Amino acid sequence: MNVVYLTHTCPYPPNKGDRIRCFHILSHLSKRHNVTLIYPIFGQDHVDCHHHLIQYCTSCIPIKLNRFPAYFHCVSNLLRKKPLSLAFFNSNAINKLLKELSPDLIMVDCSTMAQYAFGLPYPKIIDFVDIDSQKWKLFAPLVSFPRSILYRYEATRLAQYESLIANNFDYCLVTSDYEKNLHHSHNNIVSLRNGVDLQHFTPIRNITDDTIIFTGAMNYLPNVDAVMYFQKEIFPMIKREIPTAKFIIVGMSPSAAIRALADDATLVTGFVPDIRRYLSCARVCVAPLRLAKGVQNKILEAMAMEIPVVATSAANRGIGAIDQQEIIIADDPKAFAIATIQLLKEQNLGEAIAANAKKFVLENFSWDKNLCKLDVLICDAIRNYTSRRSFFQDTEESRV
Repeated sequence: MNVVYLTHTCPYPPNKGDRIRCFHILSHLSKRHNVTLIYPIFGQDHVDCHHHLIQYCTSCIPIKLNRFPAYFHCVSNLLRKKPLSLAFFNSNAINKLLKELSPDLIMVDCSTMAQYAFGLPYPKIIDFVDIDSQKWKLFAPLVSFPRSILYRYEATRLAQYESLIANNFDYCLVTSDYEKNLHHSHNNIVSLRNGVDLQHFTPIRNITDDTIIFTGAMNYLPNVDAVMYFQKEIFPMIKREIPTAKFIIVGMSPSAAIRALADDATLVTGFVPDIRRYLSCARVCVAPLRLAKGVQNKILEAMAMEIPVVATSAANRGIGAIDQQEIIIADDPKAFAIATIQLLKEQNLGEAIAANAKKFVLENFSWDKNLCKLDVLICDAIRNYTSRRSFFQDTEESRV
């Protein structure tokens, strides 16, 4: 079949959450369908990724957008009481291109790109990934005025828009049952779990004693908040008990606040070409996220490499690992410090939890296994669309 896959970001390199999911869905679709991949790029971002992606597509079409008109369009949507993010990703070029194509199915990534599929006469599936309205709702209390007001407006408007999307798409995908329950009024919401590349993230142990690691894009607000929280409220308690403890913060684009944390006990790496080099050195991986949505790939990757994880309930919500068996859950600074210290000191405990975590990931977070559900949904969407079209054609003929 001919499938148009419209993503909100370039799916390559698959080095952060949204790109990882897009890339693996693209790879899976390419095994069964002829895929036309369309995605926006801003400036020179990802211009050189075409030759990596074309091996998964019959056609790969990046569409250049300009940030300055995009921001202007956001202001106009503010006045029209529409979601700002829709205006930011709006493109006449994408609209025109889609009208020239005749796919068997359109798959859309994220609510911001759904605007292009409305009104098109094809079966449609959207991957919400996470619920964007919830993201802005979580961010609002953490930023100052006037951004806090804008974030609240965006959360409200996107929630209304997401409901409209659910009524106009055959299926809507989310990453966990928690996100699915946020849209409990719609019966076409389907939980499609993330996965982890189990061939890439294999156990490679080169442990440096008393090393703790956090991974993630370090210009992303929930990650910045988590690291600042750990460094200020948790790490000092760990250092008092284990003076040799080291904290490694690994991830692209660290903010100024994160860079300022670097000292003799804290390493801020910035972008690294292969995160496994640092994961292999860690005795404990921490995920002290207070703002978390969806599935945390950072936790899955650590589990796959048999590194014990200490996380908040929020960070584990989309994963569902069992506390004290496959992960350790701690929701206040003292409990988090005690759990981390325990894993640093008790190697046997860490190894037992890590082994259970590896088994848990193998059973529940295989990309191939989880994406088989997408194949079923595609067939159902096309069959249902064909039935609807036949019904309306028969109805029209009977009237004639």
